[in-house]
Amino acid sequence: MKFVTDEKKSFSIEITPLIDIVFLLVIFFVVTSKVGESQFLSLDLPKTESFQYKAVQSVNEIVIINNGSIYINNDVFNIEDINKIDQAIFDLELTDDSIILSAESDSLHIWVITIMDILNKYGFNEVQIRTIEK
Repeated sequence: MKFVTDEKKSFSIEITPLIDIVFLLVIFFVVTSKVGESQFLSLDLPKTESFQYKAVQSVNEIVIINNGSIYINNDVFNIEDINKIDQAIFDLELTDDSIILSAESDSLHIWVITIMDILNKYGFNEVQIRTIEK
């Protein structure tokens, strides 16, 4: 037998799982999206007039030019020929003096890091880095 009641059934939707899913989607899209066109950071480094540095006189000097030329003790190499650069750095004298690594200010950062990695591989721990201004 069916009883008749005056109570109306209320219809409700639980939104707690919906909020969880929305937050998970927001986190996913924030983590996987790119913020800008470029992932590079441009820095304006401070300059000082009072700082005096002492140049180390060394027999080993490496100069990186912005066109991709690498000068190792006055021998010229192209950055594309990394095997010859590796061999030239291997042939440098490992002394107590530090290596002077000079780079033009508009040369690529990856070139400097590549040369520093090769120097570290062959035990040159004292590297003095200089920037050549134009």
